[in-house]
Amino acid sequence: YIFHPDLDALWQMFKRKFTVVEAAGGVVVNPEKNALLFIKRDGVWDLPKGKIEKDESRETAAVREVREECGISDVKCGDFIDTTYHIYDYKERTILKISYWYEMFSGETAFKPQVEEGITEVRWIARQELNEILPQTYANIRLLLAKYLTVKA
Repeated sequence: YIFHPDLDALWQMFKRKFTVVEAAGGVVVNPEKNALLFIKRDGVWDLPKGKIEKDESRETAAVREVREECGISDVKCGDFIDTTYHIYDYKERTILKISYWYEMFSGETAFKPQVEEGITEVRWIARQELNEILPQTYANIRLLLAKYLTVKA
């Protein structure tokens, strides 16, 4: 726990220590297959997401990124799920990546991975197969999915 009389001021002070990058993405569900859409980027299973462009809403960015990274067009945006935070070093800068996640829906099965972004595979993963790939993804993704799947159970 961190105590401070003005949490908003503390958050702004904290963010000034980093280069902040805002991103948006989706937990894409195929209800017919009871599956979630995953991408494999740089050898790690992940969920599709990417940077929010200037003057773009979070929802619009999330849908655009899912479409671009997976090579699909039929994506419907649902409710906001949660926000994740990730800190990493890139080109001598420390980045605070803030990602906004939305539930999405699609039934497409023909994918075209965005290879220029390091994506080599796009695949529906059935919910009963999730435990096989979760060790091969990031901790934030595991936490996000745990929250999402608990609410949707």
